[in-house]
Amino acid sequence: MLYCLVVVVMLFCGAFYMFQRRISLKGNIIPGPKGLPVIGFALEINEANLCSKLTEYAETFGDIFQFRIFSDNLIVLNSPATIHKAFVDEKFKRHFNDRPKMFYGEYFRCHHQTIGSVPEGFGMFHKTSRKHFVKAVHAYGSGLMDLEKNVMSEMDLLANRIEEMPDMTFQCMDVFSRSFSNVISLLFSGELIHDDEPDRDIFLQHTEGSIFFLNSAVNSVMTSLPFLRFLPGKFREMYMKTETANDRIKQKYFHDMKNTYVPGKHRGIVDFYIEEQSKERESGSDVFFTDERIMVQIEEIVDAGITTSSIFLSNSILVLMNYPEIQNKIQAEIDTVIGKERHPTYSDRNNCHYLQAFEMEIHRYLTITPFLLPHLCQDHIEFLGYDIEPNSLILANVWYVHHDKGVWGDPWTFRPERFLNDEGQLLPREHKLRKSLLPFGCGQRQCTGETLAKTRIFLYLATLLQRWSFEFPKGSEMSCDPRTPGSFDMVGIIKPMPFSCKAKERYKQ
Repeated sequence: MLYCLVVVVMLFCGAFYMFQRRISLKGNIIPGPKGLPVIGFALEINEANLCSKLTEYAETFGDIFQFRIFSDNLIVLNSPATIHKAFVDEKFKRHFNDRPKMFYGEYFRCHHQTIGSVPEGFGMFHKTSRKHFVKAVHAYGSGLMDLEKNVMSEMDLLANRIEEMPDMTFQCMDVFSRSFSNVISLLFSGELIHDDEPDRDIFLQHTEGSIFFLNSAVNSVMTSLPFLRFLPGKFREMYMKTETANDRIKQKYFHDMKNTYVPGKHRGIVDFYIEEQSKERESGSDVFFTDERIMVQIEEIVDAGITTSSIFLSNSILVLMNYPEIQNKIQAEIDTVIGKERHPTYSDRNNCHYLQAFEMEIHRYLTITPFLLPHLCQDHIEFLGYDIEPNSLILANVWYVHHDKGVWGDPWTFRPERFLNDEGQLLPREHKLRKSLLPFGCGQRQCTGETLAKTRIFLYLATLLQRWSFEFPKGSEMSCDPRTPGSFDMVGIIKPMPFSCKAKERYKQ
């Protein structure tokens, strides 16, 4: 009897909810797969199959669909036009550019006090942080020119490391991650991390923790049950490891630098933030750049500046070894534009059209962050004739956009030429294909470090390919097709499985 009563009450509550839902609709119900009662798609969708499942649903339901995982309502945008409409269009962008609160943002970002994690996309904090980050990049001299100098000084060290490897054979991710750590250190303080320093791996330990906790499955658990960070097990182990790395980064790149700061002398962008803090205090105004905010912004730059760049460069080498004819074309362009005697400069990028097209095709074919970071729509609105429930999570399905046959024709063919016209010039920015390429997002939440990333990547690729050709060591070939089992880790950030490459000197310096 009691069981029957419970069932009746549940049915009544469900019917009442659906009735209330229908009378409050602001548009049509968004199509999508139905899922199971209460848990939705919690058992069907996971990190390993997310790309394939959301691709399957996009092909079935079109430009927009929704599904539920427990109480979370997720809305997925599957076309360039729909993504731009939500994130860029004046009518909708203020509704779609907030961030959901996450465990990592709460416990490792000073309660979401960084550009990437702050919940309010159009709040004063986000606006002020973005503006000062751009200023900070240019604060210690001429901005990109100083970054270029720092990158090239590290390139000499990278060349030495490669030459010291037996038979000049090395694992790409390990070597490139170490190299980008040095570039970030130069950006912060103007100093390298030497190979014999005890802090050599602090950035890599930090990024390991960020990748772990930003995994959506881990985030879901930890956001609901944050006390797990104190209980024995994997969550506590990774939490403590990440905390330790963070403390060492804060000591080296904030406390030590603040103690040795000399007004007017900028060693790197950390000094810029310290100077801005000093100006605020001297003026008697509220201090925006507190110690805590500076420190967590430093940590966010580590995440953005090492993980994706080292993966992108590794992806590039993997593709070049699979397509030696493309490697030859890039090298021919470098020989023509730059020559063999001088180092590449960032200004050379404008004349290296094929290399730029190659970079774009890498972003498309091997999209590192297939759904970007999640957005949040807090309001109950109508969008494209559909009803958007309040507090819906919004995912930009960039993976599907970058592999949509209707857009690209042959999406699983690696072809840089698709971004060039008949004269070998880059397609204009307003071209359909350029507007369909969204590796850095778009709108208010577009990646702030995009220019820095493009600078580093061009200088690395141009310098490496000017000096060496790359090939697989005999018997260790690996496909660069992300659909090939065993070639890529498809959980969260998409990255290649460990692989080795061999550098061959093109000519003697």
